[in-house]
Amino acid sequence: MPASTPMMLQYKRIKEKSGNAVLFFRLGDFYEMFEEDAKEASRLLGLTLTQRNGVPMCGIPYHASQTYIAKLLKFGKKIAVCEQLTEPGRGKTIVERDIVEIISPGTVLQEEFLDKTANNFLAAVGVYKKSLSFSYVDSSTGDFFSTSYPYKERVQALKTEFQRLLPREIIIQDSLLSEDADIARFIDQQDSLLVNRFPDWSFDIKQSAERLKRHFGM
Repeated sequence: MPASTPMMLQYKRIKEKSGNAVLFFRLGDFYEMFEEDAKEASRLLGLTLTQRNGVPMCGIPYHASQTYIAKLLKFGKKIAVCEQLTEPGRGKTIVERDIVEIISPGTVLQEEFLDKTANNFLAAVGVYKKSLSFSYVDSSTGDFFSTSYPYKERVQALKTEFQRLLPREIIIQDSLLSEDADIARFIDQQDSLLVNRFPDWSFDIKQSAERLKRHFGM
């Protein structure tokens, strides 16, 4: 399977869209993973890693995908599910494929992926003036909370909140990780936490307040 075949070129285009998610690429009755995704999935899921024309690959039966998705979520991984959108037919060089679902630890809603005995929190961390802003939501229940701490107490505040909430995924202001070594170190020490870095402009206080007002009908 040379890297320049129509199918692999299609895979690379779709993989670029999936970002840091593990891409489940549908091929007939299997979801295949290639390149770095294949290396990571084979290690985490105990799958046999093979190569074809120098391209690392591994796969799972599509009917067993829920089991493997659940395992990846527990490891703090995001999964992009890519399905075949057209049927193979005579004269077609390749079937159409695209991502139909993104599943992440902090946004998952399917009951089979949730722990019924605990909340499933997605946290968000940003900075405004001299305060650390901390918010968290459980999409499966609709619970939403937000608070702030003096910036000098930022690391202890995060330790306290993480011990209390055990968030599975976090959205964090990019400059906090790139410019604050203490916060970067703390986040790096968290096991099985999916970290999403967002640019600073997406934490604009006025725009964020307006979004919340619209969402809650205020």
